[in-house]
Amino acid sequence: MPDPDRDQTVHAQAVLADVIDEWMARRGVVSIEVARRRRDGVPTNEVAIRVTVERKLPVADIPDGELFPRSIEDVPVQVVEGCRPSLEGSMG
Repeated sequence: MPDPDRDQTVHAQAVLADVIDEWMARRGVVSIEVARRRRDGVPTNEVAIRVTVERKLPVADIPDGELFPRSIEDVPVQVVEGCRPSLEGSMG
């Protein structure tokens, strides 16, 4: 029996594989992953590509060609703010 959740995840991973190098090269990008979309901090059942950036900017301040799409190949793209992981915090 087909598993729609798995199918969505596999599709999102394939889409991400096509853009990850380009997107990771953009200024301020911390990480990119396939994950559950969050609404008000709560995970939903929707599979999305989550882009974590150091600081979210107003759309008007984002240079041409660097604005992430709302979706790509029917996979939602969610941009969230976060910081780069620190080795210091994970040791000891």
